[in-house]
Order: sequence, then C-alpha cells, then structure tokens
Amino acid sequence: MELVIDRVRLGDLFGTYHEQGYLIVSGDRIEAVGEGPAPEVSGARRIDADGRLLTPGLVNAHAHLYSSLARGVSIPGFSPRSFGEILEGLWWRLDRALEPEDVYWSAMVGGLQHLRAGVTALLDHHASPGAIEGALSQIRRAVVDELGLRCDLCYEVTDRGGLAERDAGIAENLRAAKEDVLPGRCAAHMGLHASFTLSDQSLERAVQAAEPLNLPFHIHLAEGKEDVVDSLQRYGLRVAERLDKFGILREGTLLAHGIHLSQAELELLADRPASLIHNPRSNMNNAVGAAQVEKMLSRGINVGLGTDGYGCDIIGELLSASLLAHHTSGTPTALGDKLLLLLYHNYALAERFFGVPMGKLAPGYAADLVLWDYHPPTPITGGNLPWHLMFARISEGLSPHTVIGAGEVLLSCGQVSKVDEREALAKAREAAKRLWARI
Repeated sequence: MELVIDRVRLGDLFGTYHEQGYLIVSGDRIEAVGEGPAPEVSGARRIDADGRLLTPGLVNAHAHLYSSLARGVSIPGFSPRSFGEILEGLWWRLDRALEPEDVYWSAMVGGLQHLRAGVTALLDHHASPGAIEGALSQIRRAVVDELGLRCDLCYEVTDRGGLAERDAGIAENLRAAKEDVLPGRCAAHMGLHASFTLSDQSLERAVQAAEPLNLPFHIHLAEGKEDVVDSLQRYGLRVAERLDKFGILREGTLLAHGIHLSQAELELLADRPASLIHNPRSNMNNAVGAAQVEKMLSRGINVGLGTDGYGCDIIGELLSASLLAHHTSGTPTALGDKLLLLLYHNYALAERFFGVPMGKLAPGYAADLVLWDYHPPTPITGGNLPWHLMFARISEGLSPHTVIGAGEVLLSCGQVSKVDEREALAKAREAAKRLWARI
C-alpha cells in the first residue's frame, strides 16, 4: 500500500528539518520526501498533517514489558532500603507470579504504552520463572503480530530459581531465536539477568548455547553495588571484567545500566563493541546512582537509551538523561549535543537487529514514523527540534496523532488501529487483579 503524508513539518532529530513538505511511503519503506505540496499518487491513502510534525519512530533499547501490570500494586510491609531489597521484595515476587496469560497481557499493555509514546521498536528483557516455556511467543504475539511494533526478544537466564529453571531459560532463548524471529520485525538475544545471579558454570553454559546461533547477549551490568561486591568477593574481578572473560562483551550485546564501573572497566568497554544502555529515570527511582555517560561517550563507548520498564517515554527519558548529567556534574552544559548520540545509537542498534535502515526521513529508510500532535509556539530549526519535543512532552503532554510501523498505520487520530484498546485494558485489569493476589 502507498501512503502520502502532506502539509507536514519534517524533522529527523539529527539536524534535518523542513518547515513544510510531504513524505510518500511504499510498502514498508519511505519512497520519497520533498518540500512543498505532495504530488498526486494514484490509489494512495492520503493523510493531511495540517502542519503537524513528522519524525522517525522512536526506539527503546532496554524495556521490561512484564512490569506493565505492576502499576498501583501494593505489597504489605514492603519498605525497601536498598536495590537488593527492591528486587527481592517486588520484582522477583512479581515475575515468579506471572502465568502465560499475564505475560501476554503485560506485553499487550506495555506495547500499547510504547505505541502511544511514539516508540515503534523495542528491545525487551523478560522474566517469568513460573511460566518460561513459550513466554517469548506470548510477547511476540501481542507486540509484533497484533500491535504491529518491532520487538527484540530475550528471556532472563538466572541461577536464582535453581539449575532446572536456568536451563529452561536458556532453552527458551534458543527456541525463540529459531521459531519466533521474523526478519525485519522480530529479533532475538540470549538474555542474562546479571553477574551476581549467575555462576561461572551458568555463564559458560549460556555462552556455549548462544554460539551456534551467533546470539549476542542482553544483561544488566553493575546496576547496583550488589553486583560489584559479589563479583569481587567470589571471583576477584570487576563485573565488566568477569563478563569479558566469557566473551560476552561482543558485537550486539546490550549492557543495561553500567553505573558502578571503574575507570579500568570504562577503558575495557571502549575496546569492546558491546553497547551500554542508559536508564536514567529507573536509576534515580531505585537510588542506585548515575552512569558516567559523558565519560563513556568521550571514550568512544557505544551508549543507547532505555526505560528499564519505568514507563516507555523515550523523549522524557532523553530529557531526564540531560538533567541528570547536569545535576551530577554540577555543570549546566553537561552532555550538550552529545545527548543525541544516545538516540542515534538506539537507531543503529535497531538497524542492526531488524536489518532495516532506521532513524531518518529519507528514501529507502524504514517507514516507522510518528506524526506528533504538535503545533510549535516558537520556530523549529534542525538544531533545536529535539528540545522542542523534550519540553513539549513535559509542558504540553506531547503525544502522537498518527504512528506508522513498517508502513502500516498503527495509530490514527489518536486511536489504536489494530486492537480494541478499551477491551484489551479491561482484560488486563482483570489479569492484574489475579496476579496481585498471587504476589
């Protein structure tokens, strides 16, 4: 199907902006972009943008869809004093209570939230130790097949439930990589929880299993001090050094957080092709500290941006990354334009995993697009467009008017196109009630 978006402001977040123009989609790719009125295209669906702003769809480089049904949950006596207590008292109780139906509905709810935040591709990290086999297929069904988003899947391998669960987690990653991958739409990683919940034997077993399929890894890295203390006491190595010993810091590997890293570890990461994923709002919420993003970028470390399940608002996350850098450095110009490297790397990751050029409004690029319901109160330029989006998000509740994924309209005039959203949310509420009763 061909699609014409006319009378639109065009911006790709990296310096290119046209005050008025058009964009033509053919199949799942952008066919043409131009200034002025759109040409007539016979048989094409036409969208009159009426001066709204069109950008590429966003990418979330570290999501936890399984957390979607936790909103509003109350656990009697839960008053954590550390990150470890947060994991044990909330997340490890919630993920163990998940049943296959909950996995599906949490993915549906999380997918809807990503769609409404203008995110068209996400890299998810899943855990449901009571419902391992087939869990990643439930996520694919909701997010990819039914909502139309792109999604990279992995299951969190960990020792915390015993060796049988560990092996089942490895098997689920392998099964999904063989059965659920859909070129251009659904990709896969070997998921690992973190160094402090994985023995040497388990890391070796996961690495050996991933090798025949050339799967990279998706793991939490030095998020809390617990990870560092465990690695030093049990293995005599810093966390990044320990993972490197097993060859995990390879091309395509996603290292979420990276807060408690030494300067030697930063130098190590600068020599490895793995990507560090920054999650500022989750880190602030869990009081675990702040990643040294400016130092990482200055050393040439690949840094992307994720939400860690703390919502799905990548535009808001980008602003939080900027503010956190200002706060921790005491410098109001910290990061500056380097901030956009985080978004740029998200697109580079998505392009690698889904095999489609992403992140620009240009012919041949993925037709993953967001038409924002935004009419600016001040002039937009190629240089200030990202800041328009960030401040519109907090001041005006910036939201998409239309979202297009792989050339298909997924949200139109603020309404979800492929799923009955009200019915889905009603069913999710019922699933959440049952889930909460099991926690």
